[in-house]
Amino acid sequence: MKFNFGDFRIPVTFFKENDEDTPEPNAVGQVEAFSALCFPYAPSAKDIQVLNANGIRQGVTIVIPDTRGEFIPTTAMTAVISDYRYQGIEWNIIEVRPDFDNDRFVTIVMGAMQ
Repeated sequence: MKFNFGDFRIPVTFFKENDEDTPEPNAVGQVEAFSALCFPYAPSAKDIQVLNANGIRQGVTIVIPDTRGEFIPTTAMTAVISDYRYQGIEWNIIEVRPDFDNDRFVTIVMGAMQ
């Protein structure tokens, strides 16, 4: 697929584990790591294989602009897509694929554990 920066219209917010040292016991949770605009689409056959291997039935693939190191998504993170079609779903990041050919975009396969 070919993308242009004008294709990124839907907000996505990434969350990571809260690693602050607090005196409260079990004071863990998630904090916002990064927000961006994305282009979501239905998972490809390759993405479906990745989702099936992880036992996930509901998935989505998104593409975000490459921040060149400012933000690097990992599989330890979750994400929320701010669109009515994905309302109420917190996605687990299953696979991150940087675009090594053009160095412009990052493809992220996400699944919902239900």
